[in-house]
Parts: sequence; structure tokens; C-alpha cells
Amino acid sequence: MSMHQTEFQDRIARIQAGKGFTKATVYVGLDQAFTYTPNSRRRTGGLSQALANAGYALSFPFCMAVGFLAHVLERYANFVLAGLPDPKASIDVEMVKMAATGMAIAVLATHLLGLRDKGLLVPKLLGVASGMLFFHNLVHLWPQEFETVFSPIWVAKITAMTEPHSIFWRGISFPF
Repeated sequence: MSMHQTEFQDRIARIQAGKGFTKATVYVGLDQAFTYTPNSRRRTGGLSQALANAGYALSFPFCMAVGFLAHVLERYANFVLAGLPDPKASIDVEMVKMAATGMAIAVLATHLLGLRDKGLLVPKLLGVASGMLFFHNLVHLWPQEFETVFSPIWVAKITAMTEPHSIFWRGISFPF
């Protein structure tokens, strides 16, 4: 027998005698605590997979709509809490506050609805941005409805400040 074979046989004898060099227990045989078999490789498909894919695809426009509605809610909350906007306030600061509040409302609302994917932050932001740019067009389309929700003075101010069918950016209306 060679020297390596005798060392190997000595190790086997120590293991069988329970006198290893470490304090750890040496298990011989199959591991019963952990299983390394992969999950079922059966392919999932059919109607449930198609509905899951459609739900994921529809979550993008849904998050954009939630972002738009978050901006509408921000405008309403700002009107209720602060009244009419201050004409001397910096428009840039007001837009940053609008965007931050609208985005916070959109993230909170979609979190409560279960749409927590980080990839959905972009559609939420796009919805808030589109609300900031185009919300005044809805006031021009339905002034009577907005008068009941906000006030006739607020609607008159919005319609006087902006043009219908336009983009409202930094206090300036750009017609399209």
C-alpha cells in the first residue's frame, strides 16, 4: 500500500470511530435536510399565463392613469388647503412641489393597489407629468363640472391663464 492509501484508510477509520479532527459532525449518506432537486419543469401556459401577461401589459397604462389622477388629486388638495395659487410665487418651485406631491400620491396609491414593481415608476412619473401638462385642457372641456368640484373663481382663473388645446409649461400655454 502506498502512503496516500494508508492515510486515506486512516481517515476512514477515524470517521467510523467518530474521532475526526473537527468538532463538526460528519454525515455519511444522503442529506435529508436540504433537497437540491429543481422545481417542476412542467411548462406553465394556457389561459392563466395569457391573463398574467395581459395584466402586466395593462399595468403600464393603468399606472399612467393613476399618475394623472394623482396630479388631479394634488390640485384638489392644494385648492382645499391653500386656496387660489399665489401669483407672486415662483412657478418653478410650484411645479417642483406639484410634481413631488403628485408622484408621492401616485406611488402611495399604486402601492396600496399592489403595483409595487420598480419598473412601473416611469409610467407613474409620465402620468403625473402628463397631468401637469394637460390637466387644464379638461377644465376647458368641462368647466361646469370643475366649478362644482373646485370653485367658479378657480375655473375662471385657469381658463383665463391657459388656452384650450395647449400644453401648460412654467406658466406659459403652448397651443398645439
